[in-house]
Amino acid sequence: MKSVISAILAICCAFPVWAETALWKVSKGDTHLYLGGTIHLLAPEDLPFPKAFDQAFESSETVVLETDMQKLLDPQTQLMLMSQLSYQDGRLLNQQISSQLYSELNQYLKDRQLMPNMFIGMKPAGVMLTMLAIEFQRLGISESGADTYYYKQAVATGRKVAGLESIEQHMSFIAELGEGNEERFLRQTLDDMAKTETMMRSMVRYWKTGDVAGLEREVVNDMKMNYPRVYRSLLVERNERWFPQIQTMLKSAEIELVLVGAAHLIGPDGILKMLRDQGYKIEQL
Repeated sequence: MKSVISAILAICCAFPVWAETALWKVSKGDTHLYLGGTIHLLAPEDLPFPKAFDQAFESSETVVLETDMQKLLDPQTQLMLMSQLSYQDGRLLNQQISSQLYSELNQYLKDRQLMPNMFIGMKPAGVMLTMLAIEFQRLGISESGADTYYYKQAVATGRKVAGLESIEQHMSFIAELGEGNEERFLRQTLDDMAKTETMMRSMVRYWKTGDVAGLEREVVNDMKMNYPRVYRSLLVERNERWFPQIQTMLKSAEIELVLVGAAHLIGPDGILKMLRDQGYKIEQL
């Protein structure tokens, strides 16, 4: 079984089909938009972004992201998310998983010189995201991805900004990860922590080399087989909701730059296949 962490990380990044950049021009008739992707956080050495992203941004009138970035970056929203990532009904994490696994989670905290029992009130998704934040800080992975960067560029230049889903929808998809499958989810999460650097390097390499076949084989197909609930809720259902919005954009003369995650773009249920099936021209830039 491959890593559940690699599956989650792949949802936050996008990659091209055997090409140099993670960007496509999608067109039908006289209208078009740009469809690209981002890795949410990068190391300093991963920058700058490919020039094609800058060129697409300069050609676009609107930047479309997965959700409302202004709200997502708002401190009040971050507090709301933290609340959703914690138990609010009196449950504790050590009641949902085995004592052995809970002890190993505390050992992880001790190894990183952090307070034990820090995870006691967190849901599985809260534990996973906290552990990723710890590892990213340790590895110096702190630079904003293309979504945050081009959102700020859009605001600075007076471009319109839009989201494909509400901030409430966006947060609920993440907060529910691992619910009902706590032991297996957190066991895999803990086992994956030592591989975070290797996984992130692989993600960036896929981004730069366009190895979609590898990403689809190692992440998308594995998630579909071993985590069907995650695959359905995080990918398929959201793609189905987003696709009509993208089609509507393609009916207008306005040019959009749409930034979504890799696992949304590729594979049998990916947005690129959905577009091709509807007769849209897909041109990698």
